[in-house]
Amino acid sequence: MKRALPALFSAALTAACGGKSEDTRPPPVHTSQDGGVVPNACQPLVPLSDYPDPGSGPVACNALDGFELYLLDTFEPGEASIAWYTNNDRTAESEPPPDTDPIPATPIPGGRCMDAEPSADAATVCDSPGVPRGECTTPYRLASRSAFRVRTGLLTANGGQLGRTLPLTCDVSQSACPFKAGPPEIGPCSTGQGSTAPTGGCEGYDLSLWEGVVIWARVGPNSADTIKVRVSDKSTDEKGCVCDPYTNQNDSSTGCDKFSAFVGLSGDFRAYFVPFNEMLQGGWGMQSPGLDLGGLFSFGVEFGRGAWDLWIDDIGFYRRRR
Repeated sequence: MKRALPALFSAALTAACGGKSEDTRPPPVHTSQDGGVVPNACQPLVPLSDYPDPGSGPVACNALDGFELYLLDTFEPGEASIAWYTNNDRTAESEPPPDTDPIPATPIPGGRCMDAEPSADAATVCDSPGVPRGECTTPYRLASRSAFRVRTGLLTANGGQLGRTLPLTCDVSQSACPFKAGPPEIGPCSTGQGSTAPTGGCEGYDLSLWEGVVIWARVGPNSADTIKVRVSDKSTDEKGCVCDPYTNQNDSSTGCDKFSAFVGLSGDFRAYFVPFNEMLQGGWGMQSPGLDLGGLFSFGVEFGRGAWDLWIDDIGFYRRRR
């Protein structure tokens, strides 16, 4: 499902600018000679470094030993899900462009863990999220040939995201919702598609048997390096018809403030574990009583202001085997 960035995406990303904290943050607008406020020009897609990306260094290929996984995607050709959407604030050129559907898989130079051997305690994969702990038997494939890669010019407003809606159970007879969808994202590079209208009568995806999100990722030289991993439930997702996806800066107290955690990346591929119990709301929208793992609505990776060369590989949910 394609969605424009929510109107308050910038509020949710205030602390997630991407890149190192000492970097200067360029404003998303400037003042013209006649005193008007106008957007910055579209920033080109340029190399972030004067030398080529050397690729990942040594990788801890057995980092998931002892865990069970429920995978959302591996981004391998012929296996990648069509459920993903990618978007950004349109203040810079990007590759792939916003709203590309389906999202492309990019070959990893030399691959990742191509010659790695599984250990006796190698990770296993569950075919569905409801399989009891300790009963997942499919071996996790260590080797990876492709990943999702996004390269951007200097994003100066909200940044961007890679996301997807999880499988929902919806009662179409209760689909009416009083909230309006947010407007399309508009930037000097392009104008986005409109947001999906919120709906009622939907229940989320049961992931109560899982401990958190696991994601393989890295960045290229001089790329911004701090992403935000987020999930939502009925109280915090625009499709739940509980919070308002289109609030304003004067009163955002009813906004859809999803649960998330920050992850700092390096130049080497690494498996990052993001426990559900460490995810927090941003504090700008509707306060939730707590993340409902029995009914998750969506998953996303947000990359904030900055110029990006971001690689995202296998994404899924993890738990200890025992």
